[in-house]
Amino acid sequence: MSPSTPSPRTRKEAQATRRRRPPGRWRRALIWLVGLGLLAVAVLAAAFAVAYARTEVPAPNDFADAQSTILYYADGQTELARFTGGYDREDVPLSQVPDHVQKAVLAAEDRSFYDNEGVSVSGTLRGAWRTLTGGTVQSGSTITQQYVKNYYLTADQTLTRKFREIMISIKIDNEQSKDEILDNYLNVIYFGRGAYGIQTASEAYFGKDVSDLTESEGAFLAAVMNAPSLFDPDYADGNQERAQQRWNYVLDGMVQEGWLDASAREGMTFPDVREPSPTSAAQGVEGYVAQEVRGDLRDLLGLEDAQIDTGGLRVTTTIVKKHQDAAKKAVKAFRPTGEGTGDITTALTAVRPGDGAITAMYGGEDYQQTQLNAATSARVQAGSLFKPITLTAAVADGVDTLTTFEGPSPMTFGTGDGEVEVRNFRDVSFGTLDLRIALAESVNTIYVQLNELIGPEKTVEAAVDLGIPEDTPGLGTDLTNVLGTASPTLVEMTNAYATLAAEGQRAEPYLVQQVTTASGDVTYEADPQTEDGVDADVAADVTDAMTYVMTQGSGTTAGDVGRPVAGKSGTSEDNVSAWFDGFAPQLATGVVMYKGDGTVPMQDVGGLDQVTGGTFPAQVWGEFMRLAMEGEEVVPFPPRVGVGDVLATTEAPQVTGTVDQEPEPSPTDEPTRTTSEEPTETTSEEPTETTSVEPTSPEPTETAPPPTDTAPAPTTPAPSPPAPTSPTPTDPGTGAPPGQGGGPPGQGGGPPGQGGGPPGQDAPRPTG
Repeated sequence: MSPSTPSPRTRKEAQATRRRRPPGRWRRALIWLVGLGLLAVAVLAAAFAVAYARTEVPAPNDFADAQSTILYYADGQTELARFTGGYDREDVPLSQVPDHVQKAVLAAEDRSFYDNEGVSVSGTLRGAWRTLTGGTVQSGSTITQQYVKNYYLTADQTLTRKFREIMISIKIDNEQSKDEILDNYLNVIYFGRGAYGIQTASEAYFGKDVSDLTESEGAFLAAVMNAPSLFDPDYADGNQERAQQRWNYVLDGMVQEGWLDASAREGMTFPDVREPSPTSAAQGVEGYVAQEVRGDLRDLLGLEDAQIDTGGLRVTTTIVKKHQDAAKKAVKAFRPTGEGTGDITTALTAVRPGDGAITAMYGGEDYQQTQLNAATSARVQAGSLFKPITLTAAVADGVDTLTTFEGPSPMTFGTGDGEVEVRNFRDVSFGTLDLRIALAESVNTIYVQLNELIGPEKTVEAAVDLGIPEDTPGLGTDLTNVLGTASPTLVEMTNAYATLAAEGQRAEPYLVQQVTTASGDVTYEADPQTEDGVDADVAADVTDAMTYVMTQGSGTTAGDVGRPVAGKSGTSEDNVSAWFDGFAPQLATGVVMYKGDGTVPMQDVGGLDQVTGGTFPAQVWGEFMRLAMEGEEVVPFPPRVGVGDVLATTEAPQVTGTVDQEPEPSPTDEPTRTTSEEPTETTSEEPTETTSVEPTSPEPTETAPPPTDTAPAPTTPAPSPPAPTSPTPTDPGTGAPPGQGGGPPGQGGGPPGQGGGPPGQDAPRPTG
C-alpha cells in the first residue's frame, strides 16, 4: 500500500465524521430560522407593546350605563312602575350580592377568574378559528372579556373586534381589581326577560332582591345567563330540561371548586321560577300614573324621554298604595256590567286637602288599551257639581245658607241674549226651601235664582278661587253656569272640592314627591304651598250644606262611609257623563263615568234607564272612601258659622206636579250590586219628607231648621239599592224626557241618583 493512500479505517472514520456534521447550509438555515423566530417574537412583542400603549379604554356603550327609572309609591320603598327604555337594569354593589351567588356565576362562566390575566388564550384562539372557518360561534371568553364586550364593544363576530376585546381586557385587568370587574360584569350582563344585571334578573325570575337569593336560585341565574333563550323555562319548549342540566352543571362546579359542600348540594331542588310579567311601565291602571309622572319629569326637570327611560332615576310619587288599591277595588265592585257597558270609562282620583298631593289615580283600566287618562285629560260637563261653587260665591257675598227661595218649575229668566227657561227634574215644582235643602234636592230653579242674585261672574270667580283653571272650557259668565256647563278635568274638579275640605286653603295638585339619582343625590323635592282660596267660615258653611246631600240627597247611594262626609253629584246633558265628588276633612275624591268619547248617552246601561251621578259613580265613591280611610282618625267638619244674612224666612216647602214615588231604601252595612240589585234612582232623588206632597205642611224645623251656630251632625245611612225601576218621565206639553225638551233631567229637582242633574241638561235652553 502506497504511503499516500489512506487506510480503509481512515476512510471510514472520515465518512462517519462527514455524516455527523450537518452540512453548512443546513446549519445556516437553522440559524436563520431561529433568528427569524426570535425576530418575529420581538416584533410581535413590540407590536403588542405599541398596541397596548395605544389602546384606550373606550367610552361605555349607550346602554352600558343605562339604568331603569323606578317609580315608587308615597312610602318611597314600594315599587309602582318603571321606565326601562328597553334596558331594564338596576345597579347594585358587589357587597349586596351574596357570596354564594358570586361563586355560582364563577362556576358557570370563569372558574379561574381570580387567577387569570383577563383573557383565555386557548379559548380566544378556538373562537377565532371558528370565526375564520365559519363554524359554530364559540365564546371561550373570560368574565373580563365578556364584560368588555358587553360594556365597551359590540357582539360583532369579527377578528378586529376580537383583537380589540383582548387588548382592552388585558388593560382592564391591569387597571381594575377583580372585584371591580365582577361588580361591573354582574350589573351589565343580560339575563333574559328584558333584565340587565343581577338585581333586575332576581326580580324578574324570583320577585325578590338579589340579597335574598338562595343558593339554588343563585345557581339558576348563573345558569340562565349563558343563553337565556335556551335556559329560561318559560321561553320555549324543552328549556325546562336544559335549564335543570345547566343548573346541575353550575352546582357541581361549585362543589368541585370547594365553594359548596357536597352534602348541601345533594339536598338542593330546582327553584320555582315565576312566570314572566310585562315589563312596560305603560300598562294597567298604574300605566296612567306612570305616564303622568313622565310628563311631570319633563316639565319639572326638563328631561328628555331617553334620559327618563335610562337615567336610573328614583321617583317617589304621592300615590298611596292603600288608596290606589282601594280605587281599583271600588271600580271593579261597582262599575256597570252587562249589555251596553263595553265602552264605559270610569275614572277616580283622590287629593289630600291642604297639600294637593294626588293619593290615588284611576285613569282607566289599561293604558295599553286606551292612552287617554280620564282623570287628567278627559273633559265633560260638571253639571250640578257647580252648585256648591255658586253657593260658595253667594256665602262669600253675604248670603246665608239659610236663605230661602221658592222652586217652581219651569221658570223663565231674562238674559242679555233673551229669555232662558229653566226646569227642575221631572218638572217638579218646590215650595220654599233654604239653600241647604235646595242643594240636597239639587233644585235648578232655586240655584239659578241664586246665581242671578249674586251675578254669574261671581260663580266664575269662586270657581277660580277654589282651583278651577280660568281657561276651563265652558267656564263663562252666562246665567246657567251654575248648572255646570264648564268642563274641568276630574283632578281639577276634585282639587276644587279639596279646597273646601281644607277650610278654604287652595293647593296645586301634584304627583311627584321626590326625584333622586341612582346614587341617591336629590335632584327635586316637592314643596307644596297653599294660599287663601276662600274664607274658612265660607268653606265651613258650604261644607255644612253639602253634608245634606249625603243624608237626604244623591249621596245616600254612597252608603255609610263611617265618618262625616260632604259631596255632590252631577250628570251631563243626555246622560253622556256622570260625576260624584265629595270629601272628608282628610281626603277629597272624585269619580266620573262616560261612554265612548264622552258624547254617547249612558242609557240602558247596567240595568238602568240612565246612568247618573247618584248611581254607579256614588257607589264607587262610597266604596273607595270606606276602603281608603279605614283605620283613619274620624275628624269632624268645622261647625256651620252662619256667614251673611238670611234673605227670607224659611217656610215649609210645597211641591206641585206629579212625583213618581219609590220605596225607601233599607239600610245595610254597605251598598251591594248584584244582577238583581243594580244601583237605581233612590228615593233620595225624589222629594222626601222635607218636600212633602201632602197639603198640610210639616213643622218648619223638619224641613229647614232655623239659623243656629251649629248644624246638626248628619249620619249617613247605607242603603241597599232596590232593583232598577227608572221610568222615563216626559215634560208636560212636549212628550220629551225632561231636559230634552226644555228642561234637563236631574237638574236638581230630580232625585239624587240622577246626580242632581246633568250638566247641559242643567243648562236650560230658550223656549218659545
